Amino acid sequence: MSTPRRWSFLLALLMLSSLAMQTTAQAPTAPGVEIDCEDKQPEMDVHPLNDPVVEITCTVKNPSSFQESISVEKEWDGMEVDMMLGEDTFDLGPGEEEDFTVTFTGQTRLSSELSYDFTLSATVTNVGMLDWPEGLSSNATVSGDLNIATFGMVDLEISDKSTRTMQEGEEINISFQFQNNGNDEDKIRVSITNAVELEELGFMFPGGTFVAEDVSEDGVSTVRDLTVRAPSEVLADERYQIIFQAQSGNDEDAPVSETTISIQLEAAKTAGGLGGGLEEVDKDTMVMYGSIAAAVLFGLIFVVALAKALRRKANAQPM
Repeated sequence: MSTPRRWSFLLALLMLSSLAMQTTAQAPTAPGVEIDCEDKQPEMDVHPLNDPVVEITCTVKNPSSFQESISVEKEWDGMEVDMMLGEDTFDLGPGEEEDFTVTFTGQTRLSSELSYDFTLSATVTNVGMLDWPEGLSSNATVSGDLNIATFGMVDLEISDKSTRTMQEGEEINISFQFQNNGNDEDKIRVSITNAVELEELGFMFPGGTFVAEDVSEDGVSTVRDLTVRAPSEVLADERYQIIFQAQSGNDEDAPVSETTISIQLEAAKTAGGLGGGLEEVDKDTMVMYGSIAAAVLFGLIFVVALAKALRRKANAQPM
């Protein structure tokens, strides 16, 4: 700073100090600035069904004894997320403060591994009617991190959804896979949600009623299966439903993925009646057997009638 300018600045500072001393009995406070934010670790919700927008409130304060003009600037290098200040210039009297909003706008499905640093710098640009020289600038900063919140989203896929027919005591394996559509590695659990109800009916699950696997972001599990054993005794044909449900381990509020498979139980057939099991003979077979029986009966009647006729004819001839 040149000598004339330095003297002018010192004179102005003395005038401001004199003015401040006239308005307060205490010693004047030198020009300065303070800045702070209520949340220095905001999280952005990037779930596909939500808006990826986060707002935080920050405060800039003039702690001095002078009227000040203050400028706020941001330091931000986020590529997938934008940072915007609701206001960046402030005129504050002695001891005054003012709030402003900082808005972060991003994209859905961002990875939870992303994190961005931000810094807000507040600088005194004017004191009273005087430009405040850069060499004597008073400034303050506040820093924080914007994080991406984890969300869970799973998809259960059973390729064969056809009805399974089972006899008493029979076992079947139902195979499936599940996909992680969330934004972080997830321990996904697939379970039979109505297992207790089915066990009361006599069903058994030798390998357990659930499986779990760590699946990477955008990854698919290995092929898994659960075993179902039919009741040891089935008295009548019945149909039941087995409900499979996949759930995220990262996000308990995430929607579940559910698929239902039908089980048709068939009762054992009992022996008895004509032919050692007439109940198992269908209608067409019964008609065929009836026709054969009628033909045999007609033949017997014909033979008996013919024999009687021949006998009468033989008795009528002379010895």
